Amino acid sequence: MLWPHARIRPARNVELLERVAAVRRATPESDAWLTLLEAALGESEDGAVWEAAVPSPAAERPVKAPLLAHTRITLDARATRGWVRRLLALALPGEARKVDEIVLLDAALSHDDEALDALARAGGADPSVLRVAGQMALLPLLQACARRLAPDVPAAWWEGYCPVCGAWPAVAEYTGLERKRQLRCGRCGAGWAIPLLRCVYCDETHHDNLGYLTPEAGEQSRKIEVCNTCKGYLKAVTTVRPLAPWAILVDDLTTVPLDIAALERGYRRPERPGYALEVRVEGGGGA
Repeated sequence: MLWPHARIRPARNVELLERVAAVRRATPESDAWLTLLEAALGESEDGAVWEAAVPSPAAERPVKAPLLAHTRITLDARATRGWVRRLLALALPGEARKVDEIVLLDAALSHDDEALDALARAGGADPSVLRVAGQMALLPLLQACARRLAPDVPAAWWEGYCPVCGAWPAVAEYTGLERKRQLRCGRCGAGWAIPLLRCVYCDETHHDNLGYLTPEAGEQSRKIEVCNTCKGYLKAVTTVRPLAPWAILVDDLTTVPLDIAALERGYRRPERPGYALEVRVEGGGGA
């Protein structure tokens, strides 16, 4: 595609570009979202600036706290403001300079909807668009955090939320011949294993209260995990190998019919993340 802003860095991953192009052809209504995703993933490929900002886990964080909980993330202010401004120029043409870029990332990382809506009002922007843009702007940072902090993820992490950023998983993968269940985070791309018969959201383990919804068209690789105790659901996929972080996001878009099927049957996903991080994002090293 033709990038409307010359300084946006397009992704170099050929497989990603081909997959996104196919999705764009199949669902032209998703073009705006895909444009932001391409920009975020392109920025993620050059991760030196973002990896330099990855914090060390807080030494005294609670046992069940993700690695980013209670940390302070200091970003290169000049590079960060430039990146976020370029992304906002795609999402909010003409209004990008009215939004404080560092404050946006801080609010988006903490899922502080009140702060995000206040930013939108101050800049005359659409709050729903700014929320999406804020999450996309975070992708390069969060994916760098997942890469750098992977060795620090506890081997026995049994929580349903992400051990790095606290988000609920976007998908459950069943990989290899053993079909081992691994949860994958859509925000940072981290993966972690939890027992097969266990609800991600409420920890229900009684098999009578856990089940699956399967597509009617004979699709064998995808299903929906459901819990009749909390009425939560999670999409699941059978794969030969774990999905790339970018593929998690693209697959989430292309499997919206599964979300619709779950919602029509009374199941839902939580509106809030699994863990409130209490993390601070600030700028340093430049204006």
